[in-house]
Amino acid sequence: MIREIHEPEFLDVFFDLMAEVECGRHFDGSKESHVQWLRRRVAVHYFRGTRFFALEEDGTPIGFAAVLVEPPLDGAPCFAQYSELLDIGLLPEHRGKGHGRRLLAHAEVFARESDAYCLYMATYARNHDRVAFYGKSGFTPVATLPDVFGPGDEGRIYMRKILREQGA
Repeated sequence: MIREIHEPEFLDVFFDLMAEVECGRHFDGSKESHVQWLRRRVAVHYFRGTRFFALEEDGTPIGFAAVLVEPPLDGAPCFAQYSELLDIGLLPEHRGKGHGRRLLAHAEVFARESDAYCLYMATYARNHDRVAFYGKSGFTPVATLPDVFGPGDEGRIYMRKILREQGA
C-alpha cells in the first residue's frame, strides 16, 4: 500500500533513510548540525508543497518517494506544470524486489494526475545503477552538471520522463 505521509510521521519513520538518500556516508547522526540540516531540508520540501508517499508492506513502512508538483502560473500557458521526483528511498532489506518501481510508478501517476507535462529527477552521475534504473523506467538524460560537489566530481545527471503529450 502507498499512502501520503506528513512531516512529523515522516521524520519519525524515515529520518535515517532520508539521511542515507540525501547525504550517504557523509551524514553523522551524532552531530546536531547534521540532524538540524536534514530536518530543515525536509521542512523546506514540505513548505514548497512536496508530497511524501510511504510504501508499506503488511502495515510496515519500507520506503518513500518525495514528489514536488509546481503549479502553473494562471493565464500563462508557457509555464506548464512542472514536477520533480526529489527523493526516493527503500530500506536496505527491501531493495531489488521491485518496490522502487512501484514507488516510481506512483510518483508518475501523481504527477500526471496533477496535470504535469513531465517528471524530472536528478541523481549522482557516478551511480550507474541508479541511472540505469531510471533509464529502464523511461527517463532520458537531459543535462549533466559536473563538479556540483567539488572539483573532479562527476556531478549530477538530470533526467526526465514525458508524462503527457504537449498540448494535451
